[in-house]
Amino acid sequence: MKINILDLKEGKTEYFEKYNENTLDLKGLEFSLIGQLNAHIVIEKWRGKVKLSLEADFTLKMQCSRCLEHFERSFREEATFYLKAGKEEVKAEKSLKDEDIYTLFYATDEIDVTPLIRDMVILVYPMKPLCKPDCKGLCPVCGVNLNKMKCHHEQVTIDPRWSKLLEIKKKISKA
Repeated sequence: MKINILDLKEGKTEYFEKYNENTLDLKGLEFSLIGQLNAHIVIEKWRGKVKLSLEADFTLKMQCSRCLEHFERSFREEATFYLKAGKEEVKAEKSLKDEDIYTLFYATDEIDVTPLIRDMVILVYPMKPLCKPDCKGLCPVCGVNLNKMKCHHEQVTIDPRWSKLLEIKKKISKA
């Protein structure tokens, strides 16, 4: 969605948009968007300054990094940006304020919010997605999903170099 900054009146302007996986160009990633992403876009313009607030509700289908099962998780993400016309000036070292970190520069009179929403979706994807915090994963011997059934393989043996620490741990837990 492209918004013409010059056409905006002073004050608050709100938009409600829906995006799908194709619109956000999310094909080929490690996750998929389930259904549509609902976006609430608020632009506040005052005295030549523009503040862009985004709120997105969406559901992702991911694969657990431990048990390899697919699962869905819903997200509600928010982001705020400050928009300035022109190009970013690179000066000597400067201490940054919050507003500086979230400042976007635009060269034309239009700003496209679609890439910003796409980035929100990509950044929320965890490095190691888990179907649940206590996921047991797969048995390293037979590959059975330990969340669904118990296997009868011997537990991994502890490296003998750590055996003294294991003894200390057992003593502490008895006390």
